[in-house]
Amino acid sequence: MASSAAGAVVALDIGGTKIASAIGDADGELRRWRTLPTEAERGAKQVLESAIALAHEVLGEERANGGDVSAIGVSTMGLTRVDRVDLAPNVPGWEELAIPAVIHEAFPAIPAAFGNDVKLAALAELTWGALVGVSYGVYLNLGTGIAATLVVGGHVVEGAHGAAGEIGYWLTDGSSTSRMAADGAVPTEEVVGGRGVARRTAELFGREVEVVELVALAEVDQRAETLLRDVWDKIATLVANLAIVCDPEVLVLGGGYVRSDRFPIDAIARLVARAVPYSPEVVRARFAGDASLHGAVAVALRDGLGVASPRAGAGEGRNSSRGSLQ
Repeated sequence: MASSAAGAVVALDIGGTKIASAIGDADGELRRWRTLPTEAERGAKQVLESAIALAHEVLGEERANGGDVSAIGVSTMGLTRVDRVDLAPNVPGWEELAIPAVIHEAFPAIPAAFGNDVKLAALAELTWGALVGVSYGVYLNLGTGIAATLVVGGHVVEGAHGAAGEIGYWLTDGSSTSRMAADGAVPTEEVVGGRGVARRTAELFGREVEVVELVALAEVDQRAETLLRDVWDKIATLVANLAIVCDPEVLVLGGGYVRSDRFPIDAIARLVARAVPYSPEVVRARFAGDASLHGAVAVALRDGLGVASPRAGAGEGRNSSRGSLQ
């Protein structure tokens, strides 16, 4: 077998919109990057099979070029347990998967580490990005899913069940007739998350329009401009309220929405400055829509057996998003 490059790992990120895999190193750099659409409508088993095949493709190319890896890091939607996944509504049947067992079977000789995609995105930003050196921060993912990660003392806050920061479940209406988590609903995500926006555009235009297209359409269509302004306004309010609750030094915005150069980060920062008693710095994530893939590298480097810890910018205390199986 080819000798293993120091600190080289396979990173696999399985999201609601896309799947990505790459080889990562101890500096967080990626190579042999591959992506494909999730196509959630195919169902959970097929999505996971496609993700594994993509990771095998990346690993095969690495080995064909004389390299190898010491671990695999897997970033996934929801909270990965030993025998199921909690809080993962975007792919039908995802909650029924025993992902660790499937990954171990697919890569039997490679130690594996797992974590929630948004918490691992925050870990990547703590290790190499916009949260390096920050004691009190927030990472907010804005895309297909809406979720946040709170950083306290340079540590990711997991919560009693690993669900801290699942603000997609925040209520938009507290009436007794509203659909909530117990009903399988994700209220805030269903309004401003990627699938929620697609549903709203389908009602407006007779077809689903993704946010990237909606941004362009808003330049020429008043209906699209009004809808997009509503989405941005609701996100700005969400960011301000989150800053009020958490009192961070830095609030990092990441996810697919933020990748667009038309994302209104300056307007959001101005609202936060007006609304929050102690206003944090509002910044783009270093890794924007790809933070979870870098986070898969970080968790593999940290938790993969026999692999060196990632080179965090502010010491070992930064690397605390365990990505554990509860």
